[in-house]
Amino acid sequence: MTMIGVRELRQQTTEVLRRIREEGAEYIITYQGQPVAVLLPLDAEAVEQAILDVGKQGTPHGWDAYAQVAAAVRERWPESASTQAVLDDIRR
Repeated sequence: MTMIGVRELRQQTTEVLRRIREEGAEYIITYQGQPVAVLLPLDAEAVEQAILDVGKQGTPHGWDAYAQVAAAVRERWPESASTQAVLDDIRR
């Protein structure tokens, strides 16, 4: 997973999004050298349907949908890289 700073992301947003969309690229976004977010490609149809479903269910059920998104992110996280290992690499 490629790491990219906020400033670089701001300057290259179009290119980064193109790589995510077309190549399935994944990025760890850093701010002052610390990871703050992960950009991953999404299945647009599945996300749209999830948003529609949440809207129909109302707020109390919305948190379940967010939990499902978090679970999907965990599933895609490379097994060989723990969160702690990524943080340790960044700090070095």
